[in-house]
Amino acid sequence: MGVHQRQLGVFYNNDTLKCCNPLFFAEMARNLILGLNQYTHSAAVCVLDTNGKMLFCGEKERVSRKKHDGGDTADLVEHALNAVGAKLSDVRMVCANNHLFRIDRFHDSVDWSTALFQYRSSYVSDFNLLPGIERLELSHHLAHAWSALPYAPFDNGIIVVADGMGSTLHEMQMPGENYFTDLSLDKHPQFHEVERKDEAFGWREGESAFLFEGGNIQQLFKRFIPEPSPSLLYNYGFEDMSSLGALYSRVSSHIFADWNACGKVMGMAPLASKWNKDYKHQPILSGGLDDLVIDWQRLRNAVNPNQWNDEKNRGAYASLAADMQSDLETVMLEKLQDLRAKTGAKNLIFVGGVALNSTLNGRIHREAGFEQVFIPHYPGDQGLAVGCAAFAYAQLNNQQLPTQQQALSPYSGVAYTDDDTAAALNDWQDWIEEADLEDTDVADVVAQAINDGQIVAWFDGRSEFGPRALGNRSILADPRRGEMVERINSAIKKRESYRPFAPSVLEEKVSEWFDDASPSPYMSLTVQARADKAEQIPAVVHADGSSRIQTLSANDNAKYHDLVQRFEKLSGVPMLLNTSFNIKQEPIVETPADAMKSFLDSDLDLLVINGRLFRQRKFPEMLTGSMIPLAAPNFTAESVSNAEGDNMSVRLMVRGETFDIEQIELGLLEVCNGENTLHDITDYFKEHWDVEQDTIMSHLQGLYSRCLVSIITPQE
Repeated sequence: MGVHQRQLGVFYNNDTLKCCNPLFFAEMARNLILGLNQYTHSAAVCVLDTNGKMLFCGEKERVSRKKHDGGDTADLVEHALNAVGAKLSDVRMVCANNHLFRIDRFHDSVDWSTALFQYRSSYVSDFNLLPGIERLELSHHLAHAWSALPYAPFDNGIIVVADGMGSTLHEMQMPGENYFTDLSLDKHPQFHEVERKDEAFGWREGESAFLFEGGNIQQLFKRFIPEPSPSLLYNYGFEDMSSLGALYSRVSSHIFADWNACGKVMGMAPLASKWNKDYKHQPILSGGLDDLVIDWQRLRNAVNPNQWNDEKNRGAYASLAADMQSDLETVMLEKLQDLRAKTGAKNLIFVGGVALNSTLNGRIHREAGFEQVFIPHYPGDQGLAVGCAAFAYAQLNNQQLPTQQQALSPYSGVAYTDDDTAAALNDWQDWIEEADLEDTDVADVVAQAINDGQIVAWFDGRSEFGPRALGNRSILADPRRGEMVERINSAIKKRESYRPFAPSVLEEKVSEWFDDASPSPYMSLTVQARADKAEQIPAVVHADGSSRIQTLSANDNAKYHDLVQRFEKLSGVPMLLNTSFNIKQEPIVETPADAMKSFLDSDLDLLVINGRLFRQRKFPEMLTGSMIPLAAPNFTAESVSNAEGDNMSVRLMVRGETFDIEQIELGLLEVCNGENTLHDITDYFKEHWDVEQDTIMSHLQGLYSRCLVSIITPQE
């Protein structure tokens, strides 16, 4: 493969990237390349133009509003093509990955399976199957490797892939004219594959390593893990799989009944000594990655699975989390140091789900011995779409890699317009109002509000691709106020109270506040806060004194950098608390409508959308009898009663959401039809329900706070 040209250390800001205006892309939207992570969790798409420039990256979860959503990619592909002003006929090639099964074989029978209602009709949509378009397919770890290969700021080094599970050995060995795996790559003289000893139903990729020079890739290390159970039986519980990612996910499943809550496990690990006064490290993993020994007895005998709500279990949970985190770091660091010693490589690319572990990443930067470490902002499975697109580009261009024209900006989604904001405001205007800024700069208003203790949702420009909010879909607060941790976790994010928050730090000031701070533009590693500074920023320093930093330069994101600078002028602190703009069990907001909905569902103080400032409308302090309450339209309700006819529960469905309400509140909604005045309603409930006015007002205010009722003031 040919050596490509790289631009080092160049980051384009949002203005340079433009908005996703179809006219902007009209001339280049031909011979497009699509990369897909398809039919599995974290479904994603990447669009490259004919020159290899990244036009768009997006995840299905942002469109469907279901976190980690997988399955078909019909709606996502249509969304992506609309974003770049293209049609299906503009697509030259598609390359896809799915670690569960071979896509080419699946497509052979998907029409029949869908006709039998095994899959949604969208599975056979042209936007999902892409008929008539040349299609390639990659094995899982090869796609991960390609996701970062063209975009690293160096031309040679090691690529290490570590995740829960990759492709099966059986499927990698199956023939396929347009199916590519790393089994066909040349092997480095130091190549080692871990011996497959155990009996198993099958084998899957666990960890892989490659040595690369330009676009030339060689196999360096391979570890296939056994599947002791039939394929897919325990798929996302990772009950008995032995990759490093699967073992970590097993702990996540044990504590939270969610294999994909590994970030919660990592955040809990430093609390072991606090929650368990007798804590002492007890290894779960021993030996190196080449001969890993797993204490399965410890894992299988771990007490009280999925009992997080019982606080008595938390000491044991934190101990388990700390042991697994420590062992992961030990095993991974030892392997990386071994690979570096054997090859003399100076640079490292680290990808796969394990590369989302920012505590491990911090130690890799400090201790693995590499001069440069590159972890993209999408190390997980959403990044497979980028790898597939890059590989397809190389196939069409004599094995040349995509030119690094935009240096991997994380802001590669849609930039929404004022018309989008106006349409969203039309739906929510009964509960949201826009502030009149007159001649005041919104950044000054926001910086002052944060300095005064308010929490602000900041929505600006193109959405980020990947799991981190990096200043375009963020919730921002004052890092000096320790009480922000409890308030944001409980009243806004609605999640576990121990979860830590990250600081966005001006790049030029990082070393004044943090030790051994490597560049971290994608919030991918943790460092220790300086001892003389930690007490000043308690909201962004975790129990062990660490912070998962985002280092911020003006070239990364000019508007966000400017906002942090303005806050620094007021506070003397060159950082903001930054967490993703979403609430529990929802993905990061994508559209202005998503932003307004999440704003109203939380205790946020202010919302900024592309420079426009919004506040929540308060329930009227002075109600008059002539005011008209109006229920949200098109609601349906389900009421459950016992054998005696007593109401037990009422469930309301409206706007795609479900609410548990009281029987009296359902009665209120039924009479809030836009015709009855407040006076009519209170008289009705007094006469027919024997309920006093104060009680009605209290329930009405509760319905208003959930955007189930609005208040109309009649025009005189």
